[in-house]
Amino acid sequence: MERIIKQAAVEAAVKSAYEKFKSYKVEGSAIDPRMNPVVNGKFGLSVRLTDGSSIDYGDTATLFPLGSLLRIPVMIQALADLSIEEFVRKMNTGRCPAGCDGGVEKRPKGVHAKNLRMISLLQPTDDADGKMQLISDKMISLMGSSPVLDDKLFQKAMKEYENDGLEDLLAKNGYELYDSFSSTLEVATKLHSMLVTTTQMARMGASIAADGIDTVSGEPVFDGKISQSVVAMMASKGPKRIKKPWLMVTGVPAMSSFGGGFLAVIPGFGAISAFAPELVDGVIPFKAAMAVKEIVTSLDLNVFASARVKTEK
Repeated sequence: MERIIKQAAVEAAVKSAYEKFKSYKVEGSAIDPRMNPVVNGKFGLSVRLTDGSSIDYGDTATLFPLGSLLRIPVMIQALADLSIEEFVRKMNTGRCPAGCDGGVEKRPKGVHAKNLRMISLLQPTDDADGKMQLISDKMISLMGSSPVLDDKLFQKAMKEYENDGLEDLLAKNGYELYDSFSSTLEVATKLHSMLVTTTQMARMGASIAADGIDTVSGEPVFDGKISQSVVAMMASKGPKRIKKPWLMVTGVPAMSSFGGGFLAVIPGFGAISAFAPELVDGVIPFKAAMAVKEIVTSLDLNVFASARVKTEK
């Protein structure tokens, strides 16, 4: 079963959401202290449809840190070499000790232990530069252009992680990495510090929605069978601290980053990326989330509905 939406309706929904939220302010919200203050007040919306159409409003060229959104390209790369069954087994062996739901300790500003493990799965091992190059190439193919490393953010984070005890914590709890801790941490911190735009994120999301086909070039960028697993991961991970209510209200897989980035993927339809750096409770990019919610609910893009949504001119 299919449900067709006119592209004019999509354009109208995106424009309406942008106009509604461009001046929206959330009392008590603030940007993460790791962010460059010049981004305060910026707001951008980018939509990419599986037919290659694009819709952009606002500050879509503003750079923001990839943060936890790094899981998306890393997982795509990991599943190029591992079956989904092997990936799940290796990711879920042992109890995640830091930064995870139910973890024995929390690291409010550190790299998530599961992000470390996922990155440690990738080849080559004990070669941070080689592994970083592999993931960088994958991100370029997914986004159409290269993210930019915020070296200041990277160096500051690495210095903070030197003595925070994470390596000992992982070892004490038997949480195995599949590469050396130092190499994995370096790559994870670099990815966490990579700067992207909403246009890059939307293009990556659209390729996932299109079963591995880059919607601009029409060329495959990864095996389409991987898409369903990536979308499932996004749905289970969810936007920071609001994953259950988000999925129940919208029915759309999405993730967010500490930098205010937000990405939603609707298989067969496309992707919506938003950026607004102000966070609620230090982690929730509320303005970005509400703008995306406005679009997906007004167009009824719930992926759990019986009809797959497509667009036509």
